[in-house]
Amino acid sequence: MFFYFTYAFKPHPVSLFKRRALYYTHVLIAFMLILTSWLPHFNPQAIWPSGFIGLLFPLCWCLNFLFLILWIIYKERFLWMGVFALVLSSPALYVSFGLHPGSDIKAKGRKQFTLMTFNTSSMGLKEYKEDVSIKNNIYYTIKENQPDILCLQEFYTNNRSGYTDHISDIQQQLHYRYFYFTCDKTSWYTWQYGIILFSKYPIINASAIPCGHSAVGSGSSILQADILIQGDTVRILTAQLQSYMFKSVDYSFIEMKDPAVGEGKTLVSKMRRTIYKRAEQARLLASLADASPYPAIVCGDFNDIPVSYTYNTISNNMQDAFLSHGFGLGRTLSFLSPTLRIDYILAQPSFNILDYHTFKKKGFEHFPVMATFSLKRN
Repeated sequence: MFFYFTYAFKPHPVSLFKRRALYYTHVLIAFMLILTSWLPHFNPQAIWPSGFIGLLFPLCWCLNFLFLILWIIYKERFLWMGVFALVLSSPALYVSFGLHPGSDIKAKGRKQFTLMTFNTSSMGLKEYKEDVSIKNNIYYTIKENQPDILCLQEFYTNNRSGYTDHISDIQQQLHYRYFYFTCDKTSWYTWQYGIILFSKYPIINASAIPCGHSAVGSGSSILQADILIQGDTVRILTAQLQSYMFKSVDYSFIEMKDPAVGEGKTLVSKMRRTIYKRAEQARLLASLADASPYPAIVCGDFNDIPVSYTYNTISNNMQDAFLSHGFGLGRTLSFLSPTLRIDYILAQPSFNILDYHTFKKKGFEHFPVMATFSLKRN
């Protein structure tokens, strides 16, 4: 499209119709850029499109920037419109893009600790069969990086003969003495699903706070744990917020492989219900962090992007570890769009964020992320 426009705007007389067409196209794009930047600040239960319109922000930003270049090249007075839209959308760009290239995993110093969050996609369980290669890759990633605190969403374990008791194996093989498991769903007595937190430091108190119902178990509660770290108590809140639970037919529609009208209506209805529920969960998670008597870290799979009501609600008065030490778009979902950063580590101002890393491993649906922290001293 860029080459088409540059050809159309070569330094020769341009028809009035063409100039007007491009001008009004840019007006629409600039308006959409501003809309996608600010509408996500509103509660989707009042204006439900605010729950997903932020997905269009990267596309609108790129198109607006393209028009900006064109107006600069051809010295058109319409340049101001693109600049105006860029300025108004800058807060959304700020939370979408990390500016710290070359972040490396550093050796921990005294009074420092690391935290990893990872949606394990049921530890590689698919159609009630365990994928050993994915399981081994998960274990290797954890062992290689040795996080002090490990938060796993969509966790699965099974102590039946012939299956993997992941709780016991992770404790023994990866050397985690303490853990708390929400066990939100049990099937056939031994198939257990939920959110789990492993820790090398003592867990002095932990609970599962109900936040709805999820068919996969993980997402039915928020895990809250108070951990004693080198004499200081820190509260960890980890969750998997409501997922769209798309099926293969939904992804086919999204990717325009099978754009049937009936499937589109079903998809919209599913998105609306999910957006409403996730907004409630976001407010609950934010309130739990605000009410914490100890310095708090919130992490997990929020199932939403940075330009969203979910992120705006939870990250208020929090530091985003990716924005502190990450670079680029920070993608954590391995499929669909490269703009999908939906797994987060957020910390209250009481913490120093010293490092952040995303582990882009083949075979993972979600990429695990890890951050290094220390507590600030008064």
